[in-house]
Amino acid sequence: MRTKEALKMDKYKNGTTIIEKVKAKIYDPNYKMSNRISPEDFTRERKMPFSSLILFMLNIIKQTLQKELTNFMNLISRKDNITKSAFSQSRIKLKPEAFVELNEVLINEFYTDNIIQKWNGFRLCAIDGSTISLPYSKDILETFSSNRHPSNLILPMAQISSFYDVLNEIIINSTINNYYTGEFDLAITHIKKAKLNDLILFDRGYCAIWLCYLLLSQKINFVIRAQQNFISEIDSFWNTNKMSTIIEITRCPNTSKDRLQKLGLTFKPIKIRLVKVKLDNENIEVLLTSLLDEEEYQKEIFKDLYFMRWGIEVNYDHLKNNLQLENFTGLSSIAIKQDFFASMFITNIQTILARDAQFEMEKEKKNNRRKYKINRNLSLGFMKDRIVNILMNDDKNYMEDLKRLFQMEPVPIRKGRKFPRIFHRSNKKYHMNKKKAV
Repeated sequence: MRTKEALKMDKYKNGTTIIEKVKAKIYDPNYKMSNRISPEDFTRERKMPFSSLILFMLNIIKQTLQKELTNFMNLISRKDNITKSAFSQSRIKLKPEAFVELNEVLINEFYTDNIIQKWNGFRLCAIDGSTISLPYSKDILETFSSNRHPSNLILPMAQISSFYDVLNEIIINSTINNYYTGEFDLAITHIKKAKLNDLILFDRGYCAIWLCYLLLSQKINFVIRAQQNFISEIDSFWNTNKMSTIIEITRCPNTSKDRLQKLGLTFKPIKIRLVKVKLDNENIEVLLTSLLDEEEYQKEIFKDLYFMRWGIEVNYDHLKNNLQLENFTGLSSIAIKQDFFASMFITNIQTILARDAQFEMEKEKKNNRRKYKINRNLSLGFMKDRIVNILMNDDKNYMEDLKRLFQMEPVPIRKGRKFPRIFHRSNKKYHMNKKKAV
């Protein structure tokens, strides 16, 4: 008789299968034609043709550009070198959406006929935004704008946002926009990618009646942290001894009505549930949710459920600190977008490979008392150059070797571990336990 583990493996889609789809896309002539700026681009054989350009930009470029180019040409067994100028002339022919398209191939393959982690049958997601610093150039300032420093320095900045699967650590959708673009506007673009079995977690900055209405109209479930003084019904609930209640919202502020009108929707009364959550510091927060069934979704589960949203914050930290998202390779707006979307794709590739390595490691260490997870920083460093070999060659040994490297120095999982926030000054610029792997 087959074990549960063996039956589970029948539907578990390994990274090799997913990456084969990505490879096929990279070398597909139609992919090249749809992602070049003009029909004349990439028609002549150059030192860095279309597929090589894609591979180079996926190779986690963080060192001096000329050094990276020279190393890459050696990696792909090209004896001739390529200059920074030649690379720059080549990259301006490439649409940033080329990396978005690769990401969509990966995502579609990952979520099709595959076993994924879920919460009570839901794909558990979060939507949140952040800001990033950009290098200075006139083109970048005109495209993304800036934030003025108190000392009157002009600091180019961009607003970014992502739709993130917090349990499977997959970036489903991401966007980079002008610094002054509202997070609500970016959230709408993400919601278009949501599915009926999604449960989306939002921080209090997204607390709005029109957003609740939009999600309910599309039958998408949500949990949103409430703002104080948001609506009278929530203020009244805050002052009661009740821990959970269902309310009907019959009034809609004009700002929310305007939002809904632009989306082609007309407000009608809606029911939402309010749940109080007691934090470790004894403070009380209120959550708005579409999960109305108080028996199936008891109030006790919501504290842990909401704090799973922290996964998207951890991913932003990984992008900014380990992957060095703000370490861009060009001074044009198209270079910024290329680097940004390439970084989103690289992170998802890392997740796919880490998932395989994690699965194999858990089988080997199933009798261990302590559980371990793949080290994200270290595994990212091991991807350098090796991801190019995987995407260039059919030899599966490259993939197996990389997975074995991923299993080095795993991090112990300590559930419920908490640290007090201690603020102190330090003269250290580089910390021993925070060295980057790339």
